[in-house]
Amino acid sequence: MIRARDFEDGATYITGLYAPVAEEHDFSALACIEGEIPSDLAGVFARNAPNPKFAPPEPYHWFDGDGMVHAVTFAEGRATYRNRWVRTKGLADDEAAGKALRPGLFSRPDPRHPDGPFKNTANTDLLAWQGRLLALWWLGEGTPYALDPHSLETRGLFTAAGTMTAHAKVDPRSGDLVFIDYGMRPPFLTHGVLSPDGSLRRTAVELPGPRPQHDIALTERYTVLIDTSMFADPQALATGRVHMRFFADTPTRLGLFDRRAHELVRWFEVPPCYVYHFANAWEREDGKVVVVASRVRDPLVYDPQPGRSEAAVPRIGHLRLEPQLVCWTLDLESGQAGEDVIDEAVAEFPRVDDSRLGTPTRAAYLGRFAAREQLVFAAVRRVDLETGAAIERVYGPGLCGGEVSVLPRGDDEDQALLATFVSSDDGGPGELWLLAAADLEVVARLRIPARIPAGFHTRWLGA
Repeated sequence: MIRARDFEDGATYITGLYAPVAEEHDFSALACIEGEIPSDLAGVFARNAPNPKFAPPEPYHWFDGDGMVHAVTFAEGRATYRNRWVRTKGLADDEAAGKALRPGLFSRPDPRHPDGPFKNTANTDLLAWQGRLLALWWLGEGTPYALDPHSLETRGLFTAAGTMTAHAKVDPRSGDLVFIDYGMRPPFLTHGVLSPDGSLRRTAVELPGPRPQHDIALTERYTVLIDTSMFADPQALATGRVHMRFFADTPTRLGLFDRRAHELVRWFEVPPCYVYHFANAWEREDGKVVVVASRVRDPLVYDPQPGRSEAAVPRIGHLRLEPQLVCWTLDLESGQAGEDVIDEAVAEFPRVDDSRLGTPTRAAYLGRFAAREQLVFAAVRRVDLETGAAIERVYGPGLCGGEVSVLPRGDDEDQALLATFVSSDDGGPGELWLLAAADLEVVARLRIPARIPAGFHTRWLGA
């Protein structure tokens, strides 16, 4: 049994909405408590999340928890649920010892450990590729784990591409798996492409030093890379310490990497920021590149920037989350970049239909944060990327949503559905909500006879 007092500084992400579950379940014929499941909806909606099995030896950070995947399968108007731990090597070692063996983010890591300084928990994102469901890890130099997309049983490490960050992408045109990797030693950034035929191309990208990378965006031709203004203090690194700082006098740079030529084309300077997640990117007919992302201008609790808002915003350890949806327009001819704020709401996890990545999309769907220091998704938000108009579906008192996946249902974006898990802060049963993409009206609410903790990223695997 894990107790809140085992986790000290990380208590806000180990109790209540974030308390881990101890059991794996299989439930058939989920009850529909509102609306109706579309009879032609077929596929698997899955979400990854930290779910520590054992109390850690050091104070807990939310990012430390063992990966657990929750999934609902739809077929013929019915839905079933199962959840499984990602059976990583680190989890197997812990189970053999009967306790957690590796320290977490709030501790001093051991760089000499044969498995790396931190345990690869495969707890962050999910990606469907070549009949596998890949569970990815938030930190660079991590190898994904492959799961069976239906049973969720862990097949083992997915080594075909090497190591990568949490947010690889599948090019919907070529089927290529596109990813980046980063580390504390040169090359600080690597761009990779794994083709469906198994051929792999990894290309080093020059950076001035180590940069924490998390996500990429794809256009038909380019991968959008980022060189952020938040990185480890070089003076501290020289003494062997890693101390993250936000350098407000250093512009953030967006890079366009040409996947045909396998080379970086150009960097573009934008105002200093950090980006956790991109929504989409595409090439316009005039040759300019549009990039849509949630960006943070004041990302560290201990490194306040001028004009810091007095409003309560989520904090995770030392990270301060006050993201806004922006659009950058990159001009390859002039080398200039323009920035426009699309939506001022504090919202994250922007998503579009995965099959439309790299092409113009009209809307993005985000989780809007509650005004509190614990991260709680109070509403799902649809933002029109052309006009900035936004609508919301608020989950309600005591409820927390999560990242949505877009379930395409025709040629029109507005015909799609959205899916998300919804958790209750009173420890009650979890739910899955299906919403209409066009107006966020509830299509169906399914009750899951087990609690579902708040979590990270989701994926839709159409049948």
